[in-house]
Amino acid sequence: MTPVFAGERLDWASAIGLFIINYGVLEWHVLVFLESRIPPTEFARLKDERKYFHDRLARVKLLIESDPYSAEQKTAFAKFFDRVEPIRMLRNRIAHGHMLVRADADGKSPMLTLSLPKDLDSNYAPETRHLEFQELTNALAELTALIEEFKKLTGDWSDAKGANP
Repeated sequence: MTPVFAGERLDWASAIGLFIINYGVLEWHVLVFLESRIPPTEFARLKDERKYFHDRLARVKLLIESDPYSAEQKTAFAKFFDRVEPIRMLRNRIAHGHMLVRADADGKSPMLTLSLPKDLDSNYAPETRHLEFQELTNALAELTALIEEFKKLTGDWSDAKGANP
């Protein structure tokens, strides 16, 4: 499965949609990686008991720490996990927050405000995530790169097993 990001003529709605779809692609790669490396009962628990992507990444981290990966590989995985975290946080804001498009201070540039339900009506509050379109497309490009990086770090095991359409 390859990233879906096409990069052609994006608008807010298509960029958000592609971000969510690509995030699902990364989640799928992590799930299949875990399925091939942990006992079936543990995998079923990670998959079915309302576990979150954060939980699955934590399990991948444990595998990397305990498996015979080189120091260089472990460092590369650590960098990957650091890069995933802001993407994961943005995805959570998009998926669980309240979205409102408003004009920036200049009155011309649209900005997406992502408020958590507890912060509703806090469009100008510091805890509200203010997202410019360029930031969203940069995050989308980073997410696409993270998918490819995960495949590279894991030896693109999915193609070898025929699991990658």
